[in-house]
Amino acid sequence: MTDFEPTAQACAAAARATVLAGIARRRSLFTSARTGRELLHIADLLDIAALSFYEEEPTADGIPADSRLALADAEATAIETPSSGFPAGFGQYVTHAVDRRPLAAPAVFGTRNCGLGEEDARLASALDALHGHLAADVSEDVAQALLEAVFALHVKRADLARLARG
Repeated sequence: MTDFEPTAQACAAAARATVLAGIARRRSLFTSARTGRELLHIADLLDIAALSFYEEEPTADGIPADSRLALADAEATAIETPSSGFPAGFGQYVTHAVDRRPLAAPAVFGTRNCGLGEEDARLASALDALHGHLAADVSEDVAQALLEAVFALHVKRADLARLARG
């Protein structure tokens, strides 16, 4: 057995995965049974990702293989369950602590044609501002608070898209 010590970036990514798991668990309490089960599944996968950042040596890009797989599974579950409020590609909020790639807001389709485009544009602008704050070198306590706000906006955008679809 080798002695592995996670980097500060890996610990930050693990903390972010834990915050997102907490968000998923809280949301599971106030939704339908099916969506709740899927949110709990997402939370479990995020826990696996967090543990992997602590316990597994990273690959060349700094992200452990088990974390990458767990995040991919969690993202797939979120895509299959739009009512979860977790956007496609939400794993970027975890891996950003390691790879520092620019955060991207997912497109929300259908809001322009029904008069909700202006509201979506305001939410997207707020999301971009929060992404800018996350991209700055902020403490992890601040990053965790920002993640809570980011995911509140993602829920609002998902609700807006559902409203636009009718």
